[in-house]
Amino acid sequence: MEKIKIYVTEHIASVLEKDAEGFEFFKKDGRTVNKNALLTNLVVNYYKNFAGQQTDLLDFLKNKISATAKVAENSLNGLCFDLCEKLNERSAAPNGEKFDKLVSFKPTKESEPIIDYIESYCLMGRTLSEYFRSMFASYVALPQDKREIIIFKPQYDAITKAIKEQKRIFFTTRRGHTKKTECAPYAIATSKEEMHCYVLNANKTCTPVRLSRIVSVTQLAADATFTPTQIALFEKMKTYGPQFIYRTDDSEVLVELTAKGIDKFKRIYVHRPIPTKVENNYYYFNCSRSQIVQYFIRLGADAKIIYPQNVRDEVFNYHRRACNRYYNRGRKPATPEQSTNTEKKG
Repeated sequence: MEKIKIYVTEHIASVLEKDAEGFEFFKKDGRTVNKNALLTNLVVNYYKNFAGQQTDLLDFLKNKISATAKVAENSLNGLCFDLCEKLNERSAAPNGEKFDKLVSFKPTKESEPIIDYIESYCLMGRTLSEYFRSMFASYVALPQDKREIIIFKPQYDAITKAIKEQKRIFFTTRRGHTKKTECAPYAIATSKEEMHCYVLNANKTCTPVRLSRIVSVTQLAADATFTPTQIALFEKMKTYGPQFIYRTDDSEVLVELTAKGIDKFKRIYVHRPIPTKVENNYYYFNCSRSQIVQYFIRLGADAKIIYPQNVRDEVFNYHRRACNRYYNRGRKPATPEQSTNTEKKG
């Protein structure tokens, strides 16, 4: 099959591009985004749900119109189809945006049978390009974590089944190189920012694995069992953020914020930890140590770790290394003018 040219809005094109990069679809060089691989997964894994949505919408329109007016069956089908198409168009461009961004989709051996099915049963007078435009618009309207579940549906379904049946799994991941792991899956949790899904699993330790990095999943016969300590840790991960590493010895963290730091804490939402208690400018946390470090280093001098000492030292050493780099181990770096003068002398 030849490439299918699909004209969409700038927003739809942008989200598809970002998802291809965010879900780590790259070509063999490891740097170039492979958007066609994302679109292949989108079409293969979403076409049934989308077709069902379209059928439900058509049936709803038919029932509503039939209940209020007498319309011949042929005329009713055509009218409902036109209304459905208008609704799809409004959904794809809610503010009247132009469909002026080209997205090219090259059929593969995985997607060709699906495309044949769509052409045979789903178009109903539309072009293939128009149908895919509506499908992509429906996909883009979903939160990122729901889009991730669609793109990695086979992996998600296999892990969900194993969790329900309380079985261990063997899975492979891709991040630089393929890794093979056997584990007991506990749950699939979403970050509170609705960005990614994480498989919470126990092997030697309790760790999260991002769904988009799992390539294949095989359910094993062995039962998945968890200790009370592991269960408590997993529940903590679900509450405070599944994307971070948690340790059984993580203790309460106290952070002192300046007035400016409190303002920053309110505004900087991504990966923000949830305090268990707030007393004036003192914030208490019971989450992952790595989350505390990663978040509060962004607040700079407006956040000070009071305890525990190991977290306090980690943040301090982070800022000290940054200072050393900027000041060349205590010496102030040359200004642009000084650098220019030095080059002239040379």
